[in-house]
Amino acid sequence: MNILVSLKEKISELISRKYEGAYWDYKQQYHKNKADLLHDIICLANNTENRDAYLIFGITDDGKIHGVEDDPNRKNQENFISFLRDKDFEGGYRPVVEYNSFELGSHSIDVLIIKQSNRTPYYLTKDYGDGKKKVRAYHIYSRIMDTNTPKDKSADERVVENLWKRRFGLLPLPIDRLKHSLSDKRNWTKKESVSYYN
Repeated sequence: MNILVSLKEKISELISRKYEGAYWDYKQQYHKNKADLLHDIICLANNTENRDAYLIFGITDDGKIHGVEDDPNRKNQENFISFLRDKDFEGGYRPVVEYNSFELGSHSIDVLIIKQSNRTPYYLTKDYGDGKKKVRAYHIYSRIMDTNTPKDKSADERVVENLWKRRFGLLPLPIDRLKHSLSDKRNWTKKESVSYYN
């Protein structure tokens, strides 16, 4: 199956729910404020579901298709990568993003995929501001259900702890990793009388 078709089906299914969630966020139009954009990306990169997240442009908060074909602030893959490249992320680790665009009905919908990573939590070591809005250094932002951590706060201690556990390989739990490895038959190699997980 074509990857873009699969993504279109996945995004269409999320839009059909008519509400935002822990790993997807609707935007009727592109951000005018760059601090707001950065905040949304960081919150989604640190999502509590530990999965790819989606910033879906051209959709209203209640899931109506609006489109971005006439949006003067519309971006592409290079714009997003350049935007993230010059921000002061801890350790130099930035969220990995992938931009896609497709037609839905008679409108253009853009999707920024923020890839799942074990490099969480992502956070800045230097404040980043645009106008009066500021993403704060050493604040760990996340997304719980359909809500981002406010810019002037850090995520709850439990959320921050789980993000660090993910980075240190403590999540998922060893027994869950073992179950996954045993069920992933394609990635086992057998040599003589020994098998190992690739």
